[in-house]
Amino acid sequence: MGSYQVFLHLDLLLTLPRTGNARRQIMDFIQRLADQPNTPGDFVDRDREGRNRQIKIIGDYAVTYWPDHAVKAVMVVDIRLADR
Repeated sequence: MGSYQVFLHLDLLLTLPRTGNARRQIMDFIQRLADQPNTPGDFVDRDREGRNRQIKIIGDYAVTYWPDHAVKAVMVVDIRLADR
């Protein structure tokens, strides 16, 4: 287990393919965030609270996350099909 915990809402898993390479790549990336919470995304946006959120493109999907260093956690807040 990594030095950070990774949190995501169960509903986010429902947006992923149930099987296959895309699901495996996304889940592998999310698991790596525990050891590498400062992993940069391909894009950055700001949420309503002014936090920088990283957006990583993995295949056809965009994974949005941000590290919360105060509690040693990475919050995965969105997984969706990436805009093309």
